[in-house]
Amino acid sequence: MKNKVINIAFNEAEEIATEYFIKICGFHREGEKYAKMRAEGMQTKEGAERNISVRAVVSSYGGDVISGDTAVIDGAVFTCNAFSQINKNGIKRLYAYLLTAGVYTLPENAPIMQQLYADIWGTSFVDAGLDVLKKRLAGDSALEAFGPGFYGMDIDQLGKFFEILDGGKIGMEVRESCLLLPLKSCAGFLIAVNDKSDLPDADCMNCRAGRKGCEFCHAVIRKAF
Repeated sequence: MKNKVINIAFNEAEEIATEYFIKICGFHREGEKYAKMRAEGMQTKEGAERNISVRAVVSSYGGDVISGDTAVIDGAVFTCNAFSQINKNGIKRLYAYLLTAGVYTLPENAPIMQQLYADIWGTSFVDAGLDVLKKRLAGDSALEAFGPGFYGMDIDQLGKFFEILDGGKIGMEVRESCLLLPLKSCAGFLIAVNDKSDLPDADCMNCRAGRKGCEFCHAVIRKAF
């Protein structure tokens, strides 16, 4: 499978996206204030169905493209510290993907909170789209996502995904600054293995991500607590 376009219907991702939206906004909390804000946020979703279009382009490869912490695909070289933790004998398939939710923005004169909600809906549909994509590709396999910005893969490798995937098929491009367009987009690998034990441990103690990633995680933890 090379550069296959996968369309994800709005109603297939909507429920998952709504869960992400409520979680990101903190609308799961009780109280009249949160109920009112939740209603306003949900109302902002009404325009999303006309604008959000979740699509992905995917290519699949055998596990032999990975050696140590490196994957070489069609001449493009990707490095990721976590690759060295994967049981190579357990890899069934490696999927490279680009995914976008398209563009969902409100007019500049719209209230600032509505614009914020629209932005969060875009993020939520990207996350939901990736969840749906995982389910479609996983079958009876355990599957994990790896990509620029997490699991020890530097963000400057984003451009390499466009060397092996035709982002134009879903209207995606990347700038030299590693900015993805549309903004509500993502890229990475999905690795299907025989069993979850073939994948790296998810806890921080066993994480082999890079030093910068570790600093990022600590910053997030400090902000959260």
